[in-house]
Amino acid sequence: MVPGRFAYSFLLLGALCVSSAAEELPLPAGVINVARPEFGDRIGAGSDYGLANVAPLEVGPRAGEGQAIYVVRTRRELRLSPGKAARFQVRLGNVTSIYFWLEAPPAYKDWNLSLSVVHADGYKEPILGKPLRVDGINFVYVPPGSVVEFQISSRKKALPLNDHFTFTVSPVLFSLWPNSLPVPNKSLWD
Repeated sequence: MVPGRFAYSFLLLGALCVSSAAEELPLPAGVINVARPEFGDRIGAGSDYGLANVAPLEVGPRAGEGQAIYVVRTRRELRLSPGKAARFQVRLGNVTSIYFWLEAPPAYKDWNLSLSVVHADGYKEPILGKPLRVDGINFVYVPPGSVVEFQISSRKKALPLNDHFTFTVSPVLFSLWPNSLPVPNKSLWD
């Protein structure tokens, strides 16, 4: 009886491990997600998720395999803080522009974005502030080798279960691979 329970426990544990690994959507060949594995685990004081990546976001060489595209894609859903905001930073490499998009449940479409460059002395220079569409790809020019801070908030109250989202930042436009995930028009919640 006891060996049967152990076997059942191991099978259940294996199923849970597979389902948690299946949360991350596959990326096209040659695209590498450099988001830290623990990014998005918990939100800190002041709606802060911290630094999303250590390896910079860029198009660069891949050891022995030519070039690769390094993107930041949340490995799990991010949630807005009780104050209805989420803030995180992304380290950039040799890029002059970035594309980014948000995927969220259809019932929660009213989002706002503020984007700033964080200088070495801590000064945050705002470069973009606008409503953020769930079904669109956004584009902005950035200084190469900088750290940018995204602050995402909601301007509309909805069900508390709908305050989660997935976010992608890329140095190139992902519509080059229309049949590959992630793309903004393929929803995780459909």
